[in-house]
Amino acid sequence: MGRVIMHIDMNSYFATVEQQANPRLRGRPVAVLGSKAKRTIIVASSIEAKRYGVKTGHTLPEAIEICPELTVVHGEPRKYSHVTKKFIEIFERYTDRVEIFSIDEAFLDVTQTEHLYGGAEGIAKKIKKSIRGEIGGWISCSCGIGPNKFLAKLGSDMEKPDGLVVIDEKNKDEVLLATPLPDMCGIGARIHARLESMEIGNTEDLRRCSPLELKREFGLVTGRKLQMMALGLDSSPVVSWREQKPAKSFSCSRTLNRDVTNISEIKTQILFLFEKVAKDMRDDGYWAREIGLWLRFKDFSGKGKTMRIGRWNCDGLFFYHQVLKVLADMNIRSPVRAIGVYAGSVQLTRNVTRSLLDEDQTDEKVLSTMDKVNNRYGVNVVKRASLSGSKLKQVVSGMGRKKF
Repeated sequence: MGRVIMHIDMNSYFATVEQQANPRLRGRPVAVLGSKAKRTIIVASSIEAKRYGVKTGHTLPEAIEICPELTVVHGEPRKYSHVTKKFIEIFERYTDRVEIFSIDEAFLDVTQTEHLYGGAEGIAKKIKKSIRGEIGGWISCSCGIGPNKFLAKLGSDMEKPDGLVVIDEKNKDEVLLATPLPDMCGIGARIHARLESMEIGNTEDLRRCSPLELKREFGLVTGRKLQMMALGLDSSPVVSWREQKPAKSFSCSRTLNRDVTNISEIKTQILFLFEKVAKDMRDDGYWAREIGLWLRFKDFSGKGKTMRIGRWNCDGLFFYHQVLKVLADMNIRSPVRAIGVYAGSVQLTRNVTRSLLDEDQTDEKVLSTMDKVNNRYGVNVVKRASLSGSKLKQVVSGMGRKKF
């Protein structure tokens, strides 16, 4: 028996959530901003805004030029996570195999349960009805059904908004041969450009290309994956979001409101980012033995470096003091546009050998107390004195490891 996989994609998600919450926005072109930072971009546009050509990734000036009557809304991550939780609860009525692909997308494996609800199409229709009735009539989803995750996602992208597409063995080849390569999940702009340089312009060309040529250009794993995509094959399982894999690393980055040359300001931003990363690690119960820093400059060039640290740690201030060695080696000469930090080689707390020194144990108690206060009263209610007045922008998209 073959698998039956569904991919559900919420249409214009952040924008329609805002329209559902505020009737004055309904029927109007709406764009949701990624943050309140000056250099933020559009992360979602309503169906009405898309008709004008406003797209994700546009800067605010670009979007206003395209659509002068555009209504702009600042994104609220907690609101979207709350709604996401609601539609995940609806999905789990039909299967326990629900994989959260992003904050507005999910895969469902209904192989064992579809017969209980009139088939996969019956489940899709019931889900659509439940979303309208329980979450809001202004929110819709597109659904793709196929024998694997790749084809299911391809189907959900074919009809928007509010579509329902089934791809099976009968129509699979017809759909694949008619689909432009950039429309396939996994073929981004860079991979597409490399395929074109190999004179591979469509699915048929990709099917004819020898595995050896693809391996030479992309490596064994990616080359094999591209050939499988051309044939509509995908064996990857739907992994329930409740069965989360162990973390491999933690990271955080931000684009600055302006290009910065002042080294003290750069250091403050690095400390803030490491405090955020370390807090995420402690929330999930992880410690790290490796840290890293990368910088993007005004001309969009960049440099970065990782380093091992002397002992297991989950303290942002400790990470910061260690990475200053990396910063000094970078010899910064250009204005900095963006900063990112990283903590890797992570292990769960139970697997870590902890320090027995009194000063280290005192530091752990201080961090634990800070976390308890911030978890109860809000992010960064208590923070380092050197970060007083600093505020890290909220990221609208993404769920993080803790889904809800």
